[in-house]
Amino acid sequence: MAYLSELEAIRKSQILDAAVRVIADKGSTNVRMDDIAHRSGLSKGGIAYYFSSKESLIKAAFTAHFESVFATVEQELAQEPSVFARLARIHLLFDRERDEVGTGYPLIADFMYQAMHHPEYRPLFAGWVEGCVALLTGTLQEGMAQGLFIGMDPEPVARSISAIYQGVGQRWFLAPETHPRAWAITTLEYAVMGVLVPFLAPGVELTRGASG
Repeated sequence: MAYLSELEAIRKSQILDAAVRVIADKGSTNVRMDDIAHRSGLSKGGIAYYFSSKESLIKAAFTAHFESVFATVEQELAQEPSVFARLARIHLLFDRERDEVGTGYPLIADFMYQAMHHPEYRPLFAGWVEGCVALLTGTLQEGMAQGLFIGMDPEPVARSISAIYQGVGQRWFLAPETHPRAWAITTLEYAVMGVLVPFLAPGVELTRGASG
């Protein structure tokens, strides 16, 4: 039984990974179950055993992908020596060589389209937003505990920063000729600095490169 459960988990992961790749390539509206079956190496019947419809598979693929991304980011943040170094990880949002970047931006855009036109997707979109906010809130709370910030309610500040990330990131990904990487990083540095500076404790300095 344990072997069968492990095998089922592997197959389900194969299906979800294939769905993520196909959605990123084609967009969820254009995805066919045949495409996912071909990409996963499984039959349509095999996929139907785990997911009763294309819609349920797409929703599960969105959720699984971003849970995986959040887990990866949490591990990377844990290796950073300081709060400001953790905030500086935003540079990784603008590295097209990273798999989660090349796949993630198309998925986010697709997700937003679906949430705009289909209300049942909005709780899933809200879950993604809350995951981003939670990561930033935890970092800001640690900064408060270390005496770096004072008078801060970290959750709304984290929402502001995450919204900045999203807007700048979409421009960079979709229009790199007019919004190159250097522009994106500089814009984020100044924008995030502007959000954080009012809360800096006396004697704490925030310079370019510390926030982004």
